[in-house]
Amino acid sequence: MSGINNSEDKLLLSKAYDAIELSERINSPRFLGFLNEHESLYLHNNLPKRADIRFYGGYEGAIRVMLGASAEDVDFPITALEFRYKPEFDLRHRDFLGSLMALGIRRDTVGDILTSRGRTVAFFSDDIAPFVISQVDKIGRVGVSVGYADTSDLPVPDDIEDITLTLSSVRLDAFTAAVTKLSRDKAARLIRSETVTVDHVIETGVSRVLHEGATVTIRKYGKFVLSDILGETRKGRLRVSVKHFR
Repeated sequence: MSGINNSEDKLLLSKAYDAIELSERINSPRFLGFLNEHESLYLHNNLPKRADIRFYGGYEGAIRVMLGASAEDVDFPITALEFRYKPEFDLRHRDFLGSLMALGIRRDTVGDILTSRGRTVAFFSDDIAPFVISQVDKIGRVGVSVGYADTSDLPVPDDIEDITLTLSSVRLDAFTAAVTKLSRDKAARLIRSETVTVDHVIETGVSRVLHEGATVTIRKYGKFVLSDILGETRKGRLRVSVKHFR
């Protein structure tokens, strides 16, 4: 396994300590921009348990979250924006992210993007939200209107696919081969080339055994969650339920 204590992780941890120290010194909350799943998990596991921190992404269950130091009972600097467009256009997470990044918007100012037919809600740092409202009128080639969102009525993403697979085992190479429809040898090469993460950490061990709830992200293929091991077939193979985040 690799990617646990690399220089980027150490720099992030240093920034988190700085935010905690500054918040204590000035007696005011400090925030780090939106973190991905690996980053938030890394900080959760490596910051002192006594540290006065919270993780929040604009709604309960958010995947991308900010870290707030001394932020108990304080609003996080997060704004939810709503994008409306004709429902016949099938806009996806990657379409929004690509258009936003093309405008020079930093990734750490963008939180979760919840897509559905005709309506998408995305979360932004407060300081970038006015720019998005004033500058974004298209996602790709699709015209959109942008305004402030009602977070009590969030769209249910329609880009999650439930699939059932039959595997010889729940080893990472067998799972990767099944979800990518590649041979096991090609899946093993993907894993060894550091393009696969398990629970948000790069994994190069092809024989890694997955547990129920494991999140496997494969570059260019998407994110897969091993939801449930359903049991064995009569031939001794495993039936599993998987969620594919496209």
